[in-house]
Amino acid sequence: MQVIAETLPALQKLKETGLVRYIGITGLPLKIFKYILDRVEPGVVNAVLSYCHYSLNDSSLESVVPYLESKGVGIINASLLSMGLLTEQGPPAWHPAPHEVKAACRRAAEYAQAHGSNISQLAIKWALQNESITSHLIGFSKPQQVYDNVETVMTALTADEKKVLDEVLKILAPVHNTTWPSGRPENN
Repeated sequence: MQVIAETLPALQKLKETGLVRYIGITGLPLKIFKYILDRVEPGVVNAVLSYCHYSLNDSSLESVVPYLESKGVGIINASLLSMGLLTEQGPPAWHPAPHEVKAACRRAAEYAQAHGSNISQLAIKWALQNESITSHLIGFSKPQQVYDNVETVMTALTADEKKVLDEVLKILAPVHNTTWPSGRPENN
């Protein structure tokens, strides 16, 4: 694999010269993290950025957290909203999730909205409860969303939100941890 044979050694040389402070890897399939980390010296990779695997509809990142911690690798959880699945407007047309995942997320968003909650705010608050994942990365398309997200992070789940969240998780249960292929077939 070129990443192991060429890319990481080149980055490690840059790190040794002081031009690079940290080296990280990313990808949708979780198994690539273990594959790469098992084949490089400890300390070469400092962080992983995982996306769409620690959100209301998919918490499979939890299964690799102990391994990553044992390797001393930091974890960045990106796309808490599952690339738009967990928003009131829904995902973009190009979203690769299977139809049943999109439909379940739509039902969950509609349920939350009908019960006075916002699916995105619930998703953010839910993700922040996991103390093993200390960095979260949320994208936004409008400046106001930055303020909204900061406000969401600064407020705890209310009792009403907890009730709605419990029901949302039940709606998503049939598709929980359902992902989609990304990249080379052998990496999925």
